[in-house]
Amino acid sequence: MEDQLKHNLEKLREMDEAFRLLRRLINAEYNRFNVHGLGMTEGKMVLILDEHGPQKASAMAELLRITSGAVTGIADRLIEHGYIERTRSDEDRRIVYLEITDEGRKLVGFIHEMREQIMFKLYDGFAADEMEIATNMFNKMSRNLELKNESQ
Repeated sequence: MEDQLKHNLEKLREMDEAFRLLRRLINAEYNRFNVHGLGMTEGKMVLILDEHGPQKASAMAELLRITSGAVTGIADRLIEHGYIERTRSDEDRRIVYLEITDEGRKLVGFIHEMREQIMFKLYDGFAADEMEIATNMFNKMSRNLELKNESQ
């Protein structure tokens, strides 16, 4: 399989460049809607807390694939803006959870609206079968990376 990919090196480079451009454009779209200078990781943290409920910092680090130290910095910024709060476990006061606030839930609604607008722009003019092909490609690329990372 890798031999076949080496033969298609030029095509791989074209795909890589197209993907990099797409990522830059998507990031620029997200930045146009930027709230309080919050980045995509901050938004993801709020979305996770909304969907999964209170989380320990270690669990959040795993879900976001970042370090616990990075979680602390991100949480501090979100707390400063009133989007999340730290709460202690009733059973064991040493355990601290990150929890979404009502202000954070409002932000989640805004994030969902923003993502929808970006998706409509991004996929404008795509037929259903083209979206299916794109979805399959993205899923296959994700699986490839996950499998390669697991085997290392």
